[in-house]
Amino acid sequence: MSDPLSITASIIAVLQLAATATEYLKGIKNGDSDRVKLRDELRSTTCLLEMLRDRIEDAEDAMPTPETVRPLFIKSLAGADSPLVQFQRILEDISAQLSPQNKLRQRSLSLTWPFTKKDIADKLAGLERLKSHFILVMQNDLVQLAQSSYQLTQSSHERIVNLGEKVDQTRMQNQQDETQKILLWLGTLSFREEHLAILESVQPGTGGWFTKHETLRAWLDGKIGMLWCPGLPGAGKTRLMSIVIDMLEHDRTPKNSLYTYIYCNYNRRKEQTSAALLSSMVQQVLQHSSSEEIPPEVQALYNSHKKYGTRPTTKELTELLGKLTSKYETLFVVLDALDECSESEEDTLRFLSTVQSIGSNVRIMCSSRFSTTFDAFLGSSKKLEIYARDEDIKMFLDSEISQQPRLSKHVRSDPDLRTEIIDSVTGECQGMFLLAKLHLESLSTKINRKAVRSALRTLPATLDDTYTEALQRIYDQPADTVGLAETVLFWVICARQTLTVTQVQHMYATQELPDDTVLEDEDLPDADILTGACNGLITVDREMLTIHAIHYTVHQYFERSHGQKLLAAKMSLTKVSLAYLALPNFSSGFCTSDAAMLQRLTEYPFLEYAAQHWGSEKDVVEADEVWQNLERLFSNPAVIEMISQAWSLPSGRYPNWSQEFPRKCPALVLAAAFDLPATLQHLIGNGHDVDGKGTDEETALIRAATFGHTENVRVLLERGAAVNAQDYMGETALQRAARNGHASVIRVLLDSGASVNNKAHNDFTPIMSAVSSGNIDAVRMLVEAGAELMVEAEWGDSALSMAVRSGLEAIATLLAHHGALLPRGVVGRRASIIASRRGLQRLVRRLTLDYDTVAARPLQRQSSRLMGGLPEILEAPRETPSDPPTDEVSFGELMEEYNIMTGFDQRYNLMQQIGQGHSADVYLCSNRVTGVEFAVKVFQKQESLRSSDFRNLQDQIKLLRELQKHSHANLARMADLFADFEKNRICLVMDLGREGDLFNAIVVKKKFTETETRIIFTQLLSALRFLHNRGWVHRDIKPENILVMDKNLTIQLTDFGQATNLHTESGGLQWTTTLCGTPTYVAPEIIQPAGSRRYGVLVDVWSSGVVLYICLCGFPPFSDELYTEENPFVLAQQIKMGRFDYPSPYWDDVGDPALDLIDRMLTVDVHKRWTPEQCLAHPWMCEESSLSPASATDADMALPVDAGSDQK
Repeated sequence: MSDPLSITASIIAVLQLAATATEYLKGIKNGDSDRVKLRDELRSTTCLLEMLRDRIEDAEDAMPTPETVRPLFIKSLAGADSPLVQFQRILEDISAQLSPQNKLRQRSLSLTWPFTKKDIADKLAGLERLKSHFILVMQNDLVQLAQSSYQLTQSSHERIVNLGEKVDQTRMQNQQDETQKILLWLGTLSFREEHLAILESVQPGTGGWFTKHETLRAWLDGKIGMLWCPGLPGAGKTRLMSIVIDMLEHDRTPKNSLYTYIYCNYNRRKEQTSAALLSSMVQQVLQHSSSEEIPPEVQALYNSHKKYGTRPTTKELTELLGKLTSKYETLFVVLDALDECSESEEDTLRFLSTVQSIGSNVRIMCSSRFSTTFDAFLGSSKKLEIYARDEDIKMFLDSEISQQPRLSKHVRSDPDLRTEIIDSVTGECQGMFLLAKLHLESLSTKINRKAVRSALRTLPATLDDTYTEALQRIYDQPADTVGLAETVLFWVICARQTLTVTQVQHMYATQELPDDTVLEDEDLPDADILTGACNGLITVDREMLTIHAIHYTVHQYFERSHGQKLLAAKMSLTKVSLAYLALPNFSSGFCTSDAAMLQRLTEYPFLEYAAQHWGSEKDVVEADEVWQNLERLFSNPAVIEMISQAWSLPSGRYPNWSQEFPRKCPALVLAAAFDLPATLQHLIGNGHDVDGKGTDEETALIRAATFGHTENVRVLLERGAAVNAQDYMGETALQRAARNGHASVIRVLLDSGASVNNKAHNDFTPIMSAVSSGNIDAVRMLVEAGAELMVEAEWGDSALSMAVRSGLEAIATLLAHHGALLPRGVVGRRASIIASRRGLQRLVRRLTLDYDTVAARPLQRQSSRLMGGLPEILEAPRETPSDPPTDEVSFGELMEEYNIMTGFDQRYNLMQQIGQGHSADVYLCSNRVTGVEFAVKVFQKQESLRSSDFRNLQDQIKLLRELQKHSHANLARMADLFADFEKNRICLVMDLGREGDLFNAIVVKKKFTETETRIIFTQLLSALRFLHNRGWVHRDIKPENILVMDKNLTIQLTDFGQATNLHTESGGLQWTTTLCGTPTYVAPEIIQPAGSRRYGVLVDVWSSGVVLYICLCGFPPFSDELYTEENPFVLAQQIKMGRFDYPSPYWDDVGDPALDLIDRMLTVDVHKRWTPEQCLAHPWMCEESSLSPASATDADMALPVDAGSDQK
């Protein structure tokens, strides 16, 4: 690259990249001082580089000599690790971190500062070295230059570490977004951090007896299907399980095996449903995979639930785990603390049976307390009892003594005391590490050796006695400390989720604040003082900064022995939550951006807990002394909306995560999410509208039914709530209750006259929703209430076909017993086929005819039909097959495969028409809830929609779905896809190009300047490179399919109706032969005779060359109107010959470099035609523009008002 022209071109490219990076820096919030420093340093380096470019051009003019005598200062800029390349890496890293392209829907978000102080220091140091090198180049100081080059090369390896890799990693982020979204959808229970924390607490050298035991070894070898490890509370069962998991991870996992694990927790019993635990296992299996791609089985399950807003059922998850793990010889499953899994042992055993049913390759090891129920169920299984061996306890005590400040001093003064402590505690701890730990903590407070020896003689004999002694030590502290300790201790015990240290600080500070007082940092108590007062019964995780009881038996102890104090603590916690929500700090209402919400949650860590749990304690909230707090809270509409936003927050973080909540949510709806019937009575009595609703039209009755609060539903109905009120998606309270399987709520609603056959906008009836929940009691109630069993969704599904296809044999049998039949046609046939594959033969025989004779006939060869073409280059639509395909696919499956939704009119307002295409009309539409505007392509059908209508669009839909995963700023994004069966139309909702399309812009402006055209084509060619690299060819590039997004000429390529993917299974690209495209823009290889027609992705470059020609002069290079006696060539002949010209005066003002690029794009010989990558590197594309998309002002780039009048 030591040729001056090449170096100059490289400098120009780097300067353009610097301008882009500088512009991104302008849009950043936060990081003010660092941002300014980095921006100024970039500008000063850029200035030096511009001067250097001029110097190189001067040198070239003065000395046109061969390469061998080029000046050294030019050669110093060449090479794979040259200063130019290093500068480019820094700029690419900055741009990749700040670019709006690298997050979905980033256009709607304010950018935040992504760099650490160290990142900035490294970048500033790197830029300073580059400036020094560029100065030496201009001074032609050869000695210093040589030294600088060496130092710069060394520094590039030490400080600018793999910036190229960082850019690649950022680009991969988009690909990971969809994966992360699916993992979050599966569930939020993750045990990895918990496992690592437990493993770290294991005393080295302990547990050897267990790991060497022949029974455990046999299980690890896959010879034992179920190994039960019972033990006393505090015997160290969890630590031993963590050791086994670590062995599976690092030492003993046999080949072709996989492992998953679950740590059950007493405080999470309500969260630890079978579905949630199985979802966690699915997540672990996916995380073990070396592939970054989500398996198709998982993607299909996600798609089938996404449109309904539901989560996978236990049966679906079990089958999914079976499919994902069937290729492994052994699936090890470690289940710790089964006795803490759920609130009933029967539910726990049902979950254990479900895990066993995953497959014959499953090998389970589970731990629990001794239990007669477990013993009866697991009696035939191998059993390995766990208790703390004396040698392990002694090893543990010896280590812990050294870590206790007072005890370690005592034993240093009297070494015999160490032996006395170890022997006495070991003798009294009854095989429980927990007792040993508690005994040692009680000794650690003694101020002399005599007190230690005295305490050893009176060690408590049971856990309860030990807890009582620990509590007494707390009460022996000064009065102020006792009050603080008791408050914190009981908050921790009765909290609905694990609290963090900062949350407790905010809670305690709020408790001490007068009403209407702003909470400030100075109000927060010291964290160590708060937690230190409760030593002995609670512990602080120093990494996670969470507070929790030392053992779940502490909760049980307080529930047995201190019920009244726990009730008082729940009252205190509720009051603190309500007071926190009412703080003046939140008077501004809800946050309008993700960044603002994230900042609020960071500054006020107790907000989310308070919003989501203020009403969790029914007996407390409905006490008289809390009414005043509630009334004060609910009298402020801004506070209600702020609470609604915090209550609605998802567990994951993705673009607009904080904005997905209904506006103007009434207080009654907010309260209905909790089991608070008396509170609802009180609010209605004070004038709250029983049918009040927010922008999502959800009433209090609908929300109460959603969460299964039967008494809430009863009260609301008694006070006149409309039983058949619908939300914005047409769902009633009955449908919500059915979808979630709340049978008791369904009964109350039915008794109150709820419509049993209402259809929501997703075309589901309550019976279909109940089937999707998998709850047979809910289905039975609806059947007995008169639900229509034969009603079908407009794509053909019925309740029975859904049950059969989902493998819900009991529900399907119930429906069939009451007269339900499978629907006629594809849906019914496919359901029976799927049921057969699932082994439901009895059900299939009941629902279908005997086709044994037909099945015995040999399969017949069937011909396919090719798409209609473009004879005489006349654009023709794709032909619809005259005969239905033999491998029929139901609408239900298509809607799952393509994530097609129904209910367009309920989600969007359809407004004026803004464009018209060959096969679809384009309208403006807006989201009914958020008001955001989109463009919608409406494919109108004369007859009822068929699955073939979507099959004809499959390539387009496939590409648009792929672009949702791997987005590009210059490729149009699909927001939603709807099937409108009532109006026989398909609605494709896309991002809106507010300035219309490029066609209209050309018509209004007549032509573009070179600078403007360069801006457009930098984006268009980048989009094509992106598509081609992924195997896609557009095949219909034209101005009508290029949207102008703003007055800065930001563009997006759209209309992927002709697009197809040319990737082969081996990873290469294949040819295609379909005749398609638009006459003026079609490439010559497409219009060859059928026998010799084949082409690839470069047809897009030809079409783009035609568009480039038109942009610069205002008319096309090929036209039938060019036919004369002298040039007797029609349009097709002109294209095949590549015959066109640059006539004067229309092209007089356009420079030769632009014409050269057009020539290279409109090259008939495909092998000589340039790729998008080559076009982007063309000197004309690399020329420094006085105007760019990043720096242009509205005045510079303004289009006349009527330029945006149409959009295709």
